[in-house]
Amino acid sequence: MVLNIKRASSLDGATVNVQDVLKPFDHQVGGHTPFTSLPNGHLLKPCVERELYFYQKMPKSLKSIAPLCCSTIQGSSVSTFDDSCVNCRQHQLENVVIPESIEGSPILNKRKLSKNFIVLSDLTYRMKSPRILDLKLGTRQHGDQATVAKIACMTAKCQSTTSATLGIRLCGMKRPPSESQNQISINKYEGRQMGKMELFLALQQFFDVSENVLELVQTKLLAIRDVLNETDGVRLFGASLLIVIESEITESTPIENLVRIKVVDFANATFGGFQGDNIYEGKDEGSILGLDTLLGIVKC
Repeated sequence: MVLNIKRASSLDGATVNVQDVLKPFDHQVGGHTPFTSLPNGHLLKPCVERELYFYQKMPKSLKSIAPLCCSTIQGSSVSTFDDSCVNCRQHQLENVVIPESIEGSPILNKRKLSKNFIVLSDLTYRMKSPRILDLKLGTRQHGDQATVAKIACMTAKCQSTTSATLGIRLCGMKRPPSESQNQISINKYEGRQMGKMELFLALQQFFDVSENVLELVQTKLLAIRDVLNETDGVRLFGASLLIVIESEITESTPIENLVRIKVVDFANATFGGFQGDNIYEGKDEGSILGLDTLLGIVKC
């Protein structure tokens, strides 16, 4: 399986047999690197080498709470997982074109194309009007490989925000407009300024949904909590909780399209034996604190 990553302009005047044209991903609310959309419900995420390796070596218990990762890409080397979706196992990606319209994307940096990518499932796939919430999870964000300066910066950021006391910090939120609700959009900088009450108010606005949907949210959060509670040595430093809820629900909306919740962003996460990192014992109390905080809000 070969993936050729090119800029659209490089193909001007050339004949291309197969092109899967990447499109800007319109539903991203957090993160440092812009995602792009692949066909059939997938996203292409540029990533650091460490996160790519994390997906390749991820413990089975964590796979159930993370987005499905179908492939990892290093330069021209593509690895497709045995448990990837049927579409990725049956179809090859070739001559993938990245539009120049994706301004600011590291993929389009003229000095250096990103060499590491992961192909992930798109949690918004087949949703008509998704409301999206990105919460930084846990009380610590820096990884074991961080520099002294980075540790100081990330520690100060946690201590000065709701991360330290609540185990969550709002990194991005988007609630689309409806007949009865106004549109709400909050970025990570606004999230850092929020105290406990401001955060709770924002989350209550996000979770202003039916009781049936709230029950689904609770069930999925509890499932993630159970995994972390029963997993020894895992630390989700810097990871986020991504929550996607369909706002435009009809009688024909499939139940699997109503609520999707996954843990994302594993560039600083670790587990026993991963890349010579420190060995941690017990469960990830910081992440569990964040889940308990959120469960308390959802149950209100």
